[in-house]
Amino acid sequence: MPDTLHELVTAEKLIAAPTDWVRRGRRLEVLLPLEIDEVIEEGLLFRATALERMPEREMMFQLEYHGVRIPGGSGPLTRFEWNSRPHNNKGKGPIEFRFMDLVPSHVHLFEDNWSDTKGAMLKDNLPIARPVNESIQQFSECLDYVGKLFRISNISLVKVPEWVYELDLEAGK
Repeated sequence: MPDTLHELVTAEKLIAAPTDWVRRGRRLEVLLPLEIDEVIEEGLLFRATALERMPEREMMFQLEYHGVRIPGGSGPLTRFEWNSRPHNNKGKGPIEFRFMDLVPSHVHLFEDNWSDTKGAMLKDNLPIARPVNESIQQFSECLDYVGKLFRISNISLVKVPEWVYELDLEAGK
C-alpha cells in the first residue's frame, strides 16, 4: 500500500468502477475511483473533462487525491491538458519553460509541483507545466498517452465523450 503521494503517482493503477460521462453545464466530466494492488485507494481519483461542443479540444485529464491517510495535501497530483489554451509558467519551474506559452498540449508533472522542503504540493493548482512533444491527433491516442502517464493500465475503459457536433449551415451555401 502506498505511503506517500509520490508512491500513489508512480504505482500501477486500475480504474475500479467505470462510468459514463456526466454533463456539468457546458462541460462533460468523468470521475473514477482507482485501485492499487487490488485495493481501492480511498480518495485517489481519475478525473477527465471536455467541452461538450468542442470535440477533441480543451480536454483535461487529472490524477487527484482527496484522502487523509497520506500526508502532503489533497487535490491535483498530475494533469494533462490536450489541445488546450496556452499555459505559461510565469517564471516558475525549469528555466527552459519559464514564460513560454505551452501549446497545444502540456503536462503538469507531480515532480515539478511537489516541494520536498514543505512536504506538500505547491500552491496554485499545479502551477508548473511542460510541453508535450508527441503528436496526439485523436481521442484514442490521447487516452493511450494518459494511461501511460498516470500508469492506469485499463484506461481504455474510459469511453469517448458524447460530444455535440454542430452543423455549419453557412458552409452549404
